[in-house]
Amino acid sequence: MKIIDLQEVSPNLWKAKYNGNYGIYTIKIKKEGEKTVDFSCSCPSDYYPCKHIPMIEEAIRERVAKRKKSAENSEINLEQLLKDISHKELCDFIIAQANYNSQLKNEILLQFSHKIEKKETETSNNYAQLLRNALAGVYFDYDDIGYDYELGYDYCNDIDVLDKWLDKAQEYVNQNNPNEAILICKACIEEFATWCAEQESDIVEYVNIDYQERPFNILEQVLHLQEVDCKGLLDYCKSEMLKPKYKKTEMYDGFNDLLSSLSVLVGSDDYITLQNKLLQEIEDKSSYEFKTILKRKINFYRSCNQEDKAREIIEENIQIEDFREELIKKLIDESRLKEAKKLINDLISAAGNEGKHLPSWHVLKLQIAQKENDIPEIRRISYRFIESHFDSKNFKIYKSTFTQEEWEEKVEKLIQHYEKRYKGGWFNTSVAEVLQTENQKERLMRYIEKHLSVDNLDRYHTVFSSSFPEKTLALFRQAIDEYAQNTGRTYYEHIVRLFEKMVKIEGGKEVVREMIQQYRVIYKNRKAMMEILNEKTTRLG
Repeated sequence: MKIIDLQEVSPNLWKAKYNGNYGIYTIKIKKEGEKTVDFSCSCPSDYYPCKHIPMIEEAIRERVAKRKKSAENSEINLEQLLKDISHKELCDFIIAQANYNSQLKNEILLQFSHKIEKKETETSNNYAQLLRNALAGVYFDYDDIGYDYELGYDYCNDIDVLDKWLDKAQEYVNQNNPNEAILICKACIEEFATWCAEQESDIVEYVNIDYQERPFNILEQVLHLQEVDCKGLLDYCKSEMLKPKYKKTEMYDGFNDLLSSLSVLVGSDDYITLQNKLLQEIEDKSSYEFKTILKRKINFYRSCNQEDKAREIIEENIQIEDFREELIKKLIDESRLKEAKKLINDLISAAGNEGKHLPSWHVLKLQIAQKENDIPEIRRISYRFIESHFDSKNFKIYKSTFTQEEWEEKVEKLIQHYEKRYKGGWFNTSVAEVLQTENQKERLMRYIEKHLSVDNLDRYHTVFSSSFPEKTLALFRQAIDEYAQNTGRTYYEHIVRLFEKMVKIEGGKEVVREMIQQYRVIYKNRKAMMEILNEKTTRLG
């Protein structure tokens, strides 16, 4: 068994560690009775759910069954025993156990810290101290980082104590208790940032990013509850976010987003004031950092329905290509085509020879040409997009600029152009795509025959199979016979899939039956092929 840890960390929430091929994976499963309502796994699998989820679900069922059986067989009634123990005995026992069991200690603090009657600032400091002490015992080394040469590092390291405190904060939100949720989130933000600053940077990089994002997500939820001190939270963001430990973390973005939301709610211009202060510190007005801050201002103004101010920022900073592009699109929508063209041409001119490598700008130029019905320009730009390889959308635009008589000559030149790009006589997808789009069925069939392969035939046979069923089946037979020289289950299963496509063609069932009988004789010693043919071809009739 590769499950190295399985715990019910809170009612109906299970957490497991699994020793996989690429390191230690963390699996979380939330149950409602027998039903799984949420799950996650840090493995690199593309499948959803991955294979680890049902494995852990089965382990949970076994654990619950054993727990139930144990309870039924227990001769001692735990509830009655606890009632018979004195308060002092029970407290002494819990304190002794908590001193040696950090998990138990953390659970007790999570459950009951809010009952300590102190001022809010003292409660906040209390949460911070508790987290600080808990994080002091958290340590990762390079053995905790799994490596996959194809997928890169598997950075899934979780910090259980933070998970539990953030779960507690979310629980307070669900209970409409914003103050405790805010205090816990503040402590998580501050103490985790401090902990990160004390670790090696390449270790921190592979700690779960949720710990930088989730506290702010919870605080965003808090804003929708009643009796929240938004002004106090805004002041906290303004002062706390400027500390150096947040500068290059995701938390800095979290502070900015939260401060933006709070400024809107409070009706304050503090957010814009801060962004302007940050802008003054940046010399390079084309830098990513400068653009990021401007985007924050734009999003803020738009959230306040002040589109005019957002547009003013865009128009004043067209040295940033994203802003220039957005402005051009707006000008095109407003039919201010001359201004839009100038903005594009100025950029392409400044780029010099690199202008030919700016496809997004030529897309906009094509839109302008279409609005102006400038046929030569439409033809020139659309051809630019299909010159090296076929593109369906621009092919149709290019074709629309010619009469039927003109097109017959142009399409032949285009096909010849594509063929010349493959001087060795190799199969050219662009040629096949043109023939398919132009519905030149017989010519496409001959082209596929010239470059016969199961893949080419599989991709294009539907274009001509109904018009030339006999010839299509003959091509399938020839291609599959050659393909069958390969060995392995993957090849055999592919052959069956091709048979399934053949039977849909007129006369295909008879040809497939004949081929299967032939293969059973020729390849009778290929056990895997015989097994797959027997298993999967019965439905072919």
